[in-house]
Amino acid sequence: MLDIDWTTEEPAVTAGQLLVVPLRSGHDPEAITQRFGAAVRDAVARVPFAGKPGESFAFTRERDGVIQHVTLMGADALTEPASLRQLAHDAAREAQRVGASQLVLDLHGADGLPAEGDDALRVGNLVAQGVQLGTYVYDRFLSESNRRPSSLRSVTAWGRSAAPTEGSNRGRIVADAIARARDLGNGPPALVTPSYLAQVAADMVAALAAEGHDVKLTVLDADECKARGMGCFLGVGQGSDEPPKFIHLAYSPKGESKARVALIGKGVTFDSGGYSLKPTDGMLDMKLDMCGAAAVIGSFEGAVRLGVPYELHALVAAAENLVSGKAYKLGDVLTASNGKTVEINNTDAEGRLTMADAMVYASKLEPALMIDFATLTGACIIALGPRIAGVMTNDQALHDDWMAAAARSGEDMWRLPLPSNLKEQLKSKVADMRNTGERWGGALTAGLFLSEFTEGIRWMHIDIAGPAMASKAYGVTTPGASGVPVATILELLSGPIQLEQS
Repeated sequence: MLDIDWTTEEPAVTAGQLLVVPLRSGHDPEAITQRFGAAVRDAVARVPFAGKPGESFAFTRERDGVIQHVTLMGADALTEPASLRQLAHDAAREAQRVGASQLVLDLHGADGLPAEGDDALRVGNLVAQGVQLGTYVYDRFLSESNRRPSSLRSVTAWGRSAAPTEGSNRGRIVADAIARARDLGNGPPALVTPSYLAQVAADMVAALAAEGHDVKLTVLDADECKARGMGCFLGVGQGSDEPPKFIHLAYSPKGESKARVALIGKGVTFDSGGYSLKPTDGMLDMKLDMCGAAAVIGSFEGAVRLGVPYELHALVAAAENLVSGKAYKLGDVLTASNGKTVEINNTDAEGRLTMADAMVYASKLEPALMIDFATLTGACIIALGPRIAGVMTNDQALHDDWMAAAARSGEDMWRLPLPSNLKEQLKSKVADMRNTGERWGGALTAGLFLSEFTEGIRWMHIDIAGPAMASKAYGVTTPGASGVPVATILELLSGPIQLEQS
């Protein structure tokens, strides 16, 4: 873990140090002259360097007998959470590129950065998240000769106040939770099986309990799930030799709980599509079809360490969706644990089946609200692109709380409707419903399918099919699993939630 501190005094120049100075578009060239000299100003002008995000100008200088690396880094308004987090992330990446062991992030001259109060805590949180995520790499399966250990050991943020220091610890916890989710998503499917997720949950609970937290784990095997009538979940997993696991993590806060909250994550650890078989290109990233599960597991760990004031239940119905003589087939009818029957017209619409039984299980806990997270539909990516999560709920208060948390966290979300007239598409002649509707509006009919299993509990559905996985780096995201929306979940659970539906 990086050593992160804040200071109001210019840090002394030391060997192995990188100084990063953010500059916005329209910056005054004479400010560069005053600080670094006319030669640097003229060199910047020749590049040219406009101060846009992604642009940088690097040089070295000698001060007090020491060579210091300096990078001028383009940045948007640092009052925007995503911009501040990305600046810190990019600065950490640059430090590793030049082999620096210490990063000095110059924020003392940045316009609009707060110095005190809650905003200062937010700044400390976002900067710590950014620099720590800037060191993230999944290298478990790289040989030693191909690993590139991080050179960065410490970060000093030079600001107008040291007040953000208090927020740094929160940022570290959030970044660790995101990294946990990324590691689970990036692991190969032969490693990250339902049994592996259950073991990770067990190890996590043991570690948290040893720290004095009130946490519990329940893992249901196939027979126990059958006894509970989870026919939809078990139908998805029956084609694999890997046994399905239903994982239930529970946490009680030290003080009086404000409410009980259930988080449900899609845990299909590999999705071949079943008999509605995916093509090779569509299957390559399907180890990432459990990113919803990874998000709620990572968020559970972070929420416990942050000491959120809610009783928390994280639920994962983990299974593989494979093809075999035992696999469920097109035309099969499965029965969910609330008694509803589902005709299967697409075995590649499996996530909603596993989530249906998980939602019914969650409802029996009588939570004040439940939120599900799933890489559910390609249709959501078509609607919103690869970087924005779709938010579906008819609960305005819950939506508003979630979107405010997302804005504070710098994660992109957009509301999609749940039009009741589209439920017509889910009608079946042989069962209570089908598991898919028509192609058009597929993200919406998936949400409408899930709405049949809320059992009267306040509910919100987050389709993370786009932002949960990245084909290339952007923002604070590296290729592979992104850890979205862990930061938003933790922000929501750390603040007041409206406990009445509107």
